[in-house]
Amino acid sequence: MEGEGVWGQQMEQTEPLVDEANRADTPQLKEGAEAGERKRSEVVAAARAAGLCVEEGAPGTQLLRFAHGLNSDELRLMELPHGVLGALKEGERVVIRGEQGENAVLCTEGATYELRTADTSNALLLVPSLSYSQDNSLGEDPLPTKGVTMCLSNYLELRPCRPRTEKLRQLLSECPYRGPEYEEEGEEEGEEGLVNEGEESGEDDKDDWEERRRTKSRKVKIDRPRKYMFSELVEVVQASERELREALQKLQACLISGYWRLLEADYVEQAVQHILALLEEKDWPWTRVPLSSTSHHLQELLPRFVIKHCLDCYGTKISREDNSEADTYYELSVEKVCQFYAVLLLRQAGKFNYSEFMESWQQSVPLGMETDLGQLRRLALRDMSAMPPVIWYFPLSTLPQEPADRFNCLFSARQRWTQNDIEPYIDDLATPTQSLSALLLKYARVSTVKGVKMYNAKRTFK
Repeated sequence: MEGEGVWGQQMEQTEPLVDEANRADTPQLKEGAEAGERKRSEVVAAARAAGLCVEEGAPGTQLLRFAHGLNSDELRLMELPHGVLGALKEGERVVIRGEQGENAVLCTEGATYELRTADTSNALLLVPSLSYSQDNSLGEDPLPTKGVTMCLSNYLELRPCRPRTEKLRQLLSECPYRGPEYEEEGEEEGEEGLVNEGEESGEDDKDDWEERRRTKSRKVKIDRPRKYMFSELVEVVQASERELREALQKLQACLISGYWRLLEADYVEQAVQHILALLEEKDWPWTRVPLSSTSHHLQELLPRFVIKHCLDCYGTKISREDNSEADTYYELSVEKVCQFYAVLLLRQAGKFNYSEFMESWQQSVPLGMETDLGQLRRLALRDMSAMPPVIWYFPLSTLPQEPADRFNCLFSARQRWTQNDIEPYIDDLATPTQSLSALLLKYARVSTVKGVKMYNAKRTFK
């Protein structure tokens, strides 16, 4: 339902509305006297008697008659925002996604919409063959009769929402990549292997074991960690294809043999440290890291695709004006490399003495890079009132995506927050219909302490 509705036509309702004798046996109504013919003059007279302003001749007038199966649930009406309507007109794929226990969403190729049922006080009538023409021929006697096939009191409305990608990390964590030595060559998903029942039971009797081996050997499915292709992820994650690709990039997922995989955290740390150690050994500047040369020197330690993936995650490919150079070069990102070392120091440390951390952090980064507190945004929290001041790992990526659950986690970690501290952990929750201020007003109580605005829990959210 977009734009003007169907109520702009001048139409007259046949009476009585629910007289079974006047109902059509099917939505294809009978014509002529059996259908209860009415003349245009009668319709105009009835309309004027009801106080309606009707043009002389009433062009486009049609009669409505209710059909059987009026309250059928076979169809639902949906109000389409301009974005969804445009996608349908352009022939884009539009799908409704949601598994059992999830609220359904509608996804275009680039956006996600929440599906909700909206009630209306006015009855919505579905008339498939209604004509919008103003041709006077439609008003000639006898007037055409149209069948009302459905009468609805609600419809589906679509509201833009954030993609629900929290499931993505969980799915990809089922089978993280830990290195080629942990991969089984030729392994297939759902592969079955021959497992003998005697081996499963652990019995020691050799004769019985051999007998069962000959007569009862059978295939047993071996449970292996699940790997996912993009086509599988897009069917179970409530996000559009574009949003899903953005989420994969944000998670630093890697495409390996057609499957999207997360690299295990310890493996990534080792890989990046190998690359940075090589730069120091070869005296290569971090502003110009050669991909092929790096892969050649580290080929016994890391696959080439892992090296390229790490350089893509922690650097930017340098564009070349010509093709005179055979190698591809990367410039490492100061912010991302400094964040890498901050996480390396904090991830297993618990609460870290703040002064000691800042000193160790600066000493660990490559020469020429400068650490900055702004690089810890969404990664760590500080408590400068503690004696001594401390800092600890608190990444946004591990927090729930539902606003109520997010605020519960935040206020469990810290009772009171300044606006500058809490905003980095909630700004991704803002939508066109709900601002940061509205979120704070809904889920937090504000107070002023020594002239500083503070936020604390309003209640336990559900």
